[in-house]
Amino acid sequence: MRTNSMFKDKKPVPIAFVILSGLYFIYVIASGSSRMIGDEVGGDPGGMVLPLVFSVFMFVASVYLLITDKRTEKDREAMSKPEKRLFVLTLAFSIAYILCIRRAGFIPCTVLLLFCLCFANQQGNIDKKDWKFLISGCAASLVNVLLLYTIGRLITRNLLSAGRKGIVPLWIGSPAFTASCTLIITVLWIIAAVKLCGKKWPSNGDKSTHNAWISVVIATASTEIIYLVFKQLFLVELVKGLIFW
Repeated sequence: MRTNSMFKDKKPVPIAFVILSGLYFIYVIASGSSRMIGDEVGGDPGGMVLPLVFSVFMFVASVYLLITDKRTEKDREAMSKPEKRLFVLTLAFSIAYILCIRRAGFIPCTVLLLFCLCFANQQGNIDKKDWKFLISGCAASLVNVLLLYTIGRLITRNLLSAGRKGIVPLWIGSPAFTASCTLIITVLWIIAAVKLCGKKWPSNGDKSTHNAWISVVIATASTEIIYLVFKQLFLVELVKGLIFW
């Protein structure tokens, strides 16, 4: 009875994510670390750093929400069917991310997770009619982020090679400059996507379509920017998985 009274005022989502982030932390530690081959300057802190930071951030944020975000008298009533479905989907997406990231890779798993979470939470509920938007949005997010990643890889590889050969100045062939070029392309892509999609699918139109393209833009841009910051600037070795180029 005492345990029930302790969690009577707590919402179920923060409790679930405290447990999930703790399990993720244990999983990251158990998986070990890795470093880039040929890291002569010792700049690579290891592949464990980013998932470790994520797990700690998830745990701290979840504990903060658990303490501060208390249930009201209205919230203490049983969750509605859509709320239960959204809770289960959020938990399922997060667990799938943890289980698949080592094999599928950081970029595809992260962009799919971010899209699914953004779309599901914007919709507030996932019905049968929403699954076509969920699947098509996942495909669009994956295609767009792989396109941006491929363009960035070509720019980085060619400029770094040209810098080593003396074809271009060293500062042009530096990781910071190549990351900046990719970031500019990403920002231009965001602007173009928002303008084109906003004109074709405005906010006063179909809600599901609008939420889907907004979620695609958020997921794609966030994944690419996280990749640029940690991989190209801080030299963190992220899991490539299915991406072989």
